[in-house]
Amino acid sequence: MNTMPITLGGLTVAALLAGCAGLSPAPRPLACDDGIKAAFKPDAQTRVVSVRAIPKGTAIVAVDSPQAVTTAVDMCLVKLLVGPGSSEVEKDRNAPSYTEGIGMEIWLPAPASWNERIRNYGGGGWVGGGHRDPQKIGSKLPALVNANMGYATGTHDGGQPAYQDPSFTFLSNGQVNEPSLNDMSYRSILQQALKTRALVDLYYGRAPRYSYYDGHSQGGRQGLQMAQKHPELYDGYLIGQPAINAPSFGLTSLYPQVVMKSELGFTALDKDAAAAFARKVAAVNARAVAACDKEKLGFLLDPHACAYDPLRDAAALCTGVVGQGVTGSNADAATCMNAKEALALNKIWYGPTTDGSYDPQQTDAGRSGQVRGSKQLWWSLTRGSNFGGQITRASTDMLALAQRDVRYAADGAVVSGMATRNASTPVRNRWLDLTYASYAQALTQGLDQPLLRDYQTDNAAAAAKFASLKRKMILWNGLAEDVIPAQGAIHYYERVKAVAGGEAQVQQFLRMYNLPGMAHSSQGRAWTVGNVNNTVPMPQLPGNSNQNPTREQDTLFSALVDWVERGSAPESIVIQSRDKSTSYPACVYPKKISWNGTGPAREASSYACR
Repeated sequence: MNTMPITLGGLTVAALLAGCAGLSPAPRPLACDDGIKAAFKPDAQTRVVSVRAIPKGTAIVAVDSPQAVTTAVDMCLVKLLVGPGSSEVEKDRNAPSYTEGIGMEIWLPAPASWNERIRNYGGGGWVGGGHRDPQKIGSKLPALVNANMGYATGTHDGGQPAYQDPSFTFLSNGQVNEPSLNDMSYRSILQQALKTRALVDLYYGRAPRYSYYDGHSQGGRQGLQMAQKHPELYDGYLIGQPAINAPSFGLTSLYPQVVMKSELGFTALDKDAAAAFARKVAAVNARAVAACDKEKLGFLLDPHACAYDPLRDAAALCTGVVGQGVTGSNADAATCMNAKEALALNKIWYGPTTDGSYDPQQTDAGRSGQVRGSKQLWWSLTRGSNFGGQITRASTDMLALAQRDVRYAADGAVVSGMATRNASTPVRNRWLDLTYASYAQALTQGLDQPLLRDYQTDNAAAAAKFASLKRKMILWNGLAEDVIPAQGAIHYYERVKAVAGGEAQVQQFLRMYNLPGMAHSSQGRAWTVGNVNNTVPMPQLPGNSNQNPTREQDTLFSALVDWVERGSAPESIVIQSRDKSTSYPACVYPKKISWNGTGPAREASSYACR
């Protein structure tokens, strides 16, 4: 573990903390007006962009949702800009890579409504948003709901203003934008913690009783960065579906294209062929669920236990196709697979390897992320997950960074997400050159770069300091993920457990829930192969349909608060589907939801955690 002092702008983090703490709290709460601009000057790199009083009952539209949130209390919104951004290396002010720093929004409930707690919220994807613009709202919707509940809530744009746009990752000369990527990876999250705390102390005239971090996806990865590097900045961490190992899973999301090109002779650029293959994959995926769903719920309680192989399923193979011990019997050309297609799907499910092989004897532990195969580079999405987008689109952001070459980025016709704009070259789609060997080289050598190594955010050894400070973390994953394989978080947990000394020790500070049927969403989103999604039990989370939740309607965060403030460690939590048809316990890992085999499969009384 690095014990050298980390510096930002020539100052150690300890000095920054001391400087922020040195802002003398006012004897009484400040007014929500431009007086804050004069009063709040924590360092030379930070300036207050705007101060806005927002009355109770105001409709606010967040950056990630068209549905407005109505403020439940009076609030003060303070926008900050923390320099220097990329301005010292990017001289083209019109380039998408030019930025003057990290934009922040800090939501301060009126003093009478403040619950004396900070609940900072993380971003998602490539973040961005209107944080630095006085006329816009940059925060994601759950952050606004957190403020509705009385929490002082800080958010940030990751150091770049364009919402979800990866173009900032390369400077206008084609070189990697290292200052902004460092802001995205680490510095923005640190500044969020420091500046929110300093402003809270000043505005309310007193310190918070507790400080929490709450983040999902990229925001979950951001929370892990703080937990690993500066665990002292928060008392508790709620980490949802974290983008841990983002370079690894980001490159893995392109692997289906490498398999399709190598085994089937086409990629997503051949839209008709890719769409046809995606339809076949969807049909076979439904067969996988049917084969492994013994509870008949329509989704898999434990997808990692599902070893379904289309090469061994006659009904998945086209009529006459010879599989492994079976001969195909499916006469529907739109849904049946030939042997090459079935092999390609098995390779995609297995995940990338050094040579394009896969292990048909992979165990449950291998599929879950507990262990990795001898040639396996990372894990893919599971059986029962919707990964059609990885077949019809190409996800290349991480490949371009690993190669340090914007030409590897996909163009707008096929890219997954937004296309990378960069004026240094018009060439794109060099990802098409990849073979199994060159892909493996890109994944392994790319992760040797210090910047991407830091972005992995998987320093298990840091758990020792986290535990010594008595901090607490709840981490949750979806088992029907369509973006981030849950195996990365499981792999991290197992490594942290080894550092801690065993299961009993790790559960003193870290507890994890793996939620069946849950796809990727900060507000909770289920996915089933039959598209009957309201039947999947999920925890209640702040969001569009939960804009002013009670304690009971903020399931996982309330469990974290009880652990931090009352010493009551979370155990199994009964969760219910939105249509109220199905309930069962969410289990603390490594325990799993287990049906008793006889009771009604949609009633919690028929399940236990084992």
